[in-house]
Amino acid sequence: MPGELESWFASYVGAGPGEVTREGFPEPYHGDLLGLEHTPRMVVLGLNPGEFRPRFQARDGIFAKEIEEHGSYSRWATTCPYNRPPWTLPQEMGRNRYYQARLSFTRRWLQDPSADHRDLLIFECYPWHSKSITAPLRPPSEVIDEYVWPPIAELPVRDVFAFGRPWDGIAQALGLRQTRKLGFGGTDYGSKVSGRTVRTYGLPSGQRLVVEWHPGSAGPPSAKETALLREALIDAGSDGTWITPSPRAEASVDQAPASTPLGPSS
Repeated sequence: MPGELESWFASYVGAGPGEVTREGFPEPYHGDLLGLEHTPRMVVLGLNPGEFRPRFQARDGIFAKEIEEHGSYSRWATTCPYNRPPWTLPQEMGRNRYYQARLSFTRRWLQDPSADHRDLLIFECYPWHSKSITAPLRPPSEVIDEYVWPPIAELPVRDVFAFGRPWDGIAQALGLRQTRKLGFGGTDYGSKVSGRTVRTYGLPSGQRLVVEWHPGSAGPPSAKETALLREALIDAGSDGTWITPSPRAEASVDQAPASTPLGPSS
C-alpha cells in the first residue's frame, strides 16, 4: 500500500465492533465519479463502508467478481451495487435503508422526483470496513486534499452534505473554515426538531460542506425539514455564488474507464 494510503488506514483505530478489517476491498466512493455515463448532481459524505460482508466484499467475493467483469472499480461503482440484486434480495441483505434515505434526500433537495442512483455520489471518509465507529475519524488532510476534494470540485454542485455529528469534528480537524451556524447553538431557521444542528464549512473549491445532525439520528432530514433547510441555505440567499446543477447529460460510451449505520453496505 502506498505510504499516503497507509497513513489513511492508520488514521482510525477502532476496537471491538469498530475494529477495521483488511479482508474486504476498500470502497472509497459509490456512484459515477468519472462521469462515464452521467454527471452526479448530489454529493454526500459517509463515514466508512460499514460492516464487512465476506460473501459480497471479500477479495474473491461476489462484488470482486463483478468488478472484474466490469473492468474497473469505477465502472462497477456506477451500477449502484448496494441498491440492486443480489445485495437487495430478501435472502441476502434486503432493502438498503442507508442508501434509500440518501437517494430520497437527493430527490427532495434537487426537487426532482425522477433523480436516481446516477445523480448521487457518496464519498467515504475512511474507505475500509468496520461494523461501527468506536474512535475518532481523523483522515490525513493531505489525503483528503488529493483524493476527495479535487474530484468533488469538478462536479457542478454547490453543496456537499454530511449527516451525523462526527463529520463536524472531521471538518474542524481538516482545518475547514466554518461559515454558518444554524439550528441548535446558532441561528434559528425554523426547524421543528429539538436539537437539530447545521454547520456549514467552506471547501477549497469554494463549494460548501453542510454538516447536519440531531440527537438519535445520523440520517438525512425529513421532507418538511429538508424544505426548511433548503430555504435557509439557498432560497433566502447564502454565502458564496450558487452553482446551478447541470442538466442530466449522458457521457460518451467511448470514454475509457480509469484504473457507502455507516456506508452504502449498511
